[in-house]
Amino acid sequence: MSPKPLTKFSPGSRVRITGFCGGCNLRGRMCALGILPGTEVEIKNNCPLQVKVKESSLVLGRGAGEKILGVAV
Repeated sequence: MSPKPLTKFSPGSRVRITGFCGGCNLRGRMCALGILPGTEVEIKNNCPLQVKVKESSLVLGRGAGEKILGVAV
């Protein structure tokens, strides 16, 4: 299964983060929020993109969601 952006998953999907196709600023910001390669997140909503990471719920911009890649768990 090839990785796809978080914005392409439907609400309720569990996704394992595989990497980023953005620069070091995006990577650093996502790591600070706990979104690291290997982490599982749950897609709560697509518009705006809302994800649950561990016990936190985060809202991400559409641009960031397009640059975070993952596979369905």
